Amino acid sequence: MRAMVRQLGLPRMSTVEEMCAAVAERTGRRVELVPRRMRVGEPSGFVERRADVDVVYVEEETSGLHRAHIICHELAHLLCGHLAEPPAEDEETGHVELPTIDPDMLRLVLGRSHYDEAAEEEAEILGAELTRVLVLAPGAGTTSQLAPALEHRKGQHV
Repeated sequence: MRAMVRQLGLPRMSTVEEMCAAVAERTGRRVELVPRRMRVGEPSGFVERRADVDVVYVEEETSGLHRAHIICHELAHLLCGHLAEPPAEDEETGHVELPTIDPDMLRLVLGRSHYDEAAEEEAEILGAELTRVLVLAPGAGTTSQLAPALEHRKGQHV
């Protein structure tokens, strides 16, 4: 994973927004950050791949360091190619043709909050390496503050 980060050629960055821009340049897809209060049972962050943008949702009620870690983890999923490509637009109409999905199957798919273990481990390691590229501003947190930031969510989210 360190080699992958080196291959990205990322300079030291001071914000996750700069990291998002670098990942967008690498993947050729715009990345948008959306802070929100996650519900019980939801992960601390997740990515939604849309036709024109990858949207990273991140827990808004956490420390700056934890937020950066979550975002870097989700960006790692993008860099590793863990997300399926979105449906293509019809070139003539610009509409996206969506398949008809059984409502029970839709609830099952939307209720999924984890990738397989290998993908999660890969994203966690790469996300940690991406976080190391960040030069966080004073007050954003230190690594000694990350464990308590994660601990406060124990039992609330997956």
